[in-house]
Amino acid sequence: MTDPAAPDGDAVRPAGLVAALRGVLVSVLGIAGTRIELIGLEVAEEKERLVGLMFTVLAAAFALSLAVLLVTFLVIAHFWDSYRLTAIGGFVVLYAAVGGWLIIGLKRELAAHPPLFSATLAELEKDRDALRSGMQRGEPPAA
Repeated sequence: MTDPAAPDGDAVRPAGLVAALRGVLVSVLGIAGTRIELIGLEVAEEKERLVGLMFTVLAAAFALSLAVLLVTFLVIAHFWDSYRLTAIGGFVVLYAAVGGWLIIGLKRELAAHPPLFSATLAELEKDRDALRSGMQRGEPPAA
């Protein structure tokens, strides 16, 4: 019977394996925790940006809507006797063109913004590549 504390006994290998697995688990949990923190930061930043944009857009829309409404009434009142239908039709065409232009600009802005969690996904990709290269070389994971 071999002494489990002996350096060349068979009992040393399982203890070393358990310690290595424990080290791998600690590393994986550390990496996962860091990535979850990064996701949380990205969500908080995106929320703050969107709330700011929402208030700015609402305030601008309200002010511009009042201005447009008053200018529309002013022009229609001016042309009420002779060209009221032409004035109303002209404003319909103008507002439709401006609305279309704004929708196109909004689509362009949404397409240009990076996808949500892009930094997190990039870090996870780096982690995966590092693990693959380490596994191919047979290196133990870093703690």
